[in-house]
Amino acid sequence: MLDKAVPISLPNVPVRRQGWATDILIAAAAAIGAGAARIVVEQVVGGVAPFVLSFPAVMIATLVAGGRAGVIAAVCCQLLTIRFVFPNWISPHGGVSTDLANVVLSTLALAGTIWATASYRRTAATLRSRCEQQVRMLTLLNAEMDHRTKNNYQVAAGLLAHQSLAALDPAVARELDTAAARLETIASVYQGLPTQLDNTGSIDLADHLDRVVSLLRSGAFPDAITLHYRADHIQVAGDVAVVTGLIVNEWVTNALKHAFGGGPGRIVVDVAAADGQIRVRVSDDGEIGGPEDGVAEGGKGRGSDLMQALAHAIHAGITIAYHGGTRCQLTIPIAAGSRVQVGTATPLK
Repeated sequence: MLDKAVPISLPNVPVRRQGWATDILIAAAAAIGAGAARIVVEQVVGGVAPFVLSFPAVMIATLVAGGRAGVIAAVCCQLLTIRFVFPNWISPHGGVSTDLANVVLSTLALAGTIWATASYRRTAATLRSRCEQQVRMLTLLNAEMDHRTKNNYQVAAGLLAHQSLAALDPAVARELDTAAARLETIASVYQGLPTQLDNTGSIDLADHLDRVVSLLRSGAFPDAITLHYRADHIQVAGDVAVVTGLIVNEWVTNALKHAFGGGPGRIVVDVAAADGQIRVRVSDDGEIGGPEDGVAEGGKGRGSDLMQALAHAIHAGITIAYHGGTRCQLTIPIAAGSRVQVGTATPLK
């Protein structure tokens, strides 16, 4: 049965507003920093412009906390300047003193600085919000596309399975069933994909292969044959997970068909990362092995050209050994998986 489409909706992101206490704290820190820097500069080089350090202090406060913090910082800086630099307000000759004119002009300049900086901060915040919204939209659209892709694979697999029932030739029916199983394996990687992918676009190989093994168990699996699975939690790229699932599905299916001759048996799927490689092993204890005991490099014997081509696509190698059973191994270089993180192993089950 096909799953329902995933509805696409964007959550409303609340705008964080700072309180007066935060604004006052940041503005006071900026003003104190400007005053301290002024004292140090005055000790080294006397007679420099008294308003120079007020501008960076006000800009920093505005960028960090907004226009309100910038205004508070400007008022503090101007009060310090009036108190310690320009104490004379009345000209001894009458009229407005030079000190008062300097304070007024610097205040207007600071007001312009606050407006320009606050406008820049507001514009940057708006652009950042739009970018975040677009990223969320693209993520949801990608999840919907993955969901529909899985459904399309399942439709194709269902059609092949239905056609196999109508096939008169048993060999054709088996091939159709095999093709349907492969499509189901590909579709399984899209099951719950939006929740499984991390922020780098990787997928847990252990979880993916667990779904593949579960599909095999739920199929026409003989009661006399047991299937055990153990895997380290390894993050790999999506294409690596798909190819690995297809190969594991093929090897397990081959073991079921050819290894036991209708008798009891045991199949083990084991996944581990070591020495810069990911090793995926499918082994059985069946008495029916290859043409002769030994090791076949590149998947000769029970390996197929399709499996070889799939392994080559992810720069992996296939080795099949026949010693009291069959052991198939897929060796994947870590570089092919983009990023690998090994976690707690999934126990044998």
